[in-house]
Amino acid sequence: MISIQNSRFTLVILLVFTFQIFVNAADSTNLRDCLNGDYNPNQDYFPEKITVEHAKYFTINYSKNYKLLTNTFTNETFALYQCGTPKPPAAALPAGAKLFSVPVKTVAVLDTSSNTYLELLGLRSNITYEAEDTISSVSSPCIQSLGTSSINTLSKNFTQKTQELQKVDLAIGAYLADNMTNNSVSTSAPIDPGTLNRIEWLEFYAVFFNLEKTAKTLTDQLLDNYSCLKELAKNKTSSSKPLIAWVSYDKPSQYNNNTPSWIIVDAVYKKQLTEDAGANYFNSSILKFNTSADFLKNVADVDILIDESFIAPTYDDVLKNYGISKDNSPYKFVKNKKIYREDGLVNPNDGRDWLESAVVMQDAVLEDLINVVNPDLPVSGYKRIWLRNVATNELPTVSKAANCTDPKATLTSRADNCATIKSAGNPPAKSSSVVLTCNFDLFTSITVALFASMFGIMIL
Repeated sequence: MISIQNSRFTLVILLVFTFQIFVNAADSTNLRDCLNGDYNPNQDYFPEKITVEHAKYFTINYSKNYKLLTNTFTNETFALYQCGTPKPPAAALPAGAKLFSVPVKTVAVLDTSSNTYLELLGLRSNITYEAEDTISSVSSPCIQSLGTSSINTLSKNFTQKTQELQKVDLAIGAYLADNMTNNSVSTSAPIDPGTLNRIEWLEFYAVFFNLEKTAKTLTDQLLDNYSCLKELAKNKTSSSKPLIAWVSYDKPSQYNNNTPSWIIVDAVYKKQLTEDAGANYFNSSILKFNTSADFLKNVADVDILIDESFIAPTYDDVLKNYGISKDNSPYKFVKNKKIYREDGLVNPNDGRDWLESAVVMQDAVLEDLINVVNPDLPVSGYKRIWLRNVATNELPTVSKAANCTDPKATLTSRADNCATIKSAGNPPAKSSSVVLTCNFDLFTSITVALFASMFGIMIL
């Protein structure tokens, strides 16, 4: 009898301890749905928070049951309150702030880069509408595939389009929010200056779904992989670094008074990528030229040319645009066949994935550029994703709906795992987080067994 009583006492203590763990876990997790129960004004409904460390164009501030998300580039603020709790008082919000009940469930996507951010967060199934120009340009095979079933295309008709947008919780895209639509949100990831900045915009998207923890984990993984690849390139960099120029040809059109121009493209993230890949970044005090001759004088010492002209599918097209002769050319990037374009991955309509998944997958972009600088890196036989060498007649890879094997699967970065590369092909040791997950599952099983044992003793 004593042993049974002692067993009961021990089990009760264990069960109380277990229950407390589950309560604490619930209190430390953002809700994935509306609040089911009484509202407590003293409770923090967003225990999982993010702190912006790299991005320049968004901020977030938390209160007990709402959070203020601001796109500082467009000067727009979005007030996100936990569903099932009171709306924040108007006096607490900036003028013009748009109100959202979170987590949102349905989304309309208004630019291609937003697709990848959502896909990486496991939110592809939440997309119910795509803008017409977005769905025609999207490179994601699974978005293409769903575009014939669960994802609808927004109407061209303004009135009908407005009605369609009113059916979703969130309409998000990379430009100014539509003030006519209360659920419209602007994003500025493609113009946030640095490489790491672009990655961190994962957290901007995540806050609408209360997925701060998921976004933080994913952001850290991409940042760590980028840092590892940067270190890998640094350790293999030769004393004579190649000089890389990012350039573009603007052909005559009605938009430039039918006047052509030749441009040196200058962007912070391109400078960072170039230098992190182990090369020197070509910069010029003059960025725009009225003649190809003046342009070519300026890039005479360049080793590698990255052409960003929108239309120049072949090597001959590129040379023609810049007024370069293929025969006996004095330019190193011609003699050494080092001319690249960013159209290595496109959709059937020539929609560029460079403007889509490359925006956030900066670790994979760095990997591409590392290979341009050093063909033996990051691994032997590496196949670039976006940077296509037109001088060696490399062809674009066409991403089609048929390439989607599982529309429900969460997208992962296209980059290789740098830790695996550095360990010479041996998989890295399992992290403590994996061990903890396994232990927690084991602990849950033990708890269930204890409940069963306790009930068995009580029945006796």
